[in-house]
Amino acid sequence: MKYIFLCLLNVISLVAGQVLFKVGTNGKSINSAGALIKTLFSPLVFSGLILYAFTTMLWLYILSKMPISRAYPIQALAYPLVLILAQFLFNEHISSMRWIGIGIIFIGVTIIAQ
Repeated sequence: MKYIFLCLLNVISLVAGQVLFKVGTNGKSINSAGALIKTLFSPLVFSGLILYAFTTMLWLYILSKMPISRAYPIQALAYPLVLILAQFLFNEHISSMRWIGIGIIFIGVTIIAQ
């Protein structure tokens, strides 16, 4: 159970990193190497990168403790969580087919994690 919790922490960290990337790049035009480097070192994007470094270290620890066949499917929860946050934080439209897909992912992860 401890490692399932760590997998969920990893998922939440990945999702938070994605949200930081999105907020940090909103309204920016990244059309050159200079603009990309400037964006990478902006506070929000850089925080997302730090969070991704943390999730990578946590993921390595998780993989050393549990089978990848059990841990990796839990990572799929990042997809529906990002979609849910996209709707609520960024007012993105999520179609009914996507909501059905989110439900299927949750059901699949629940079955695999058992």
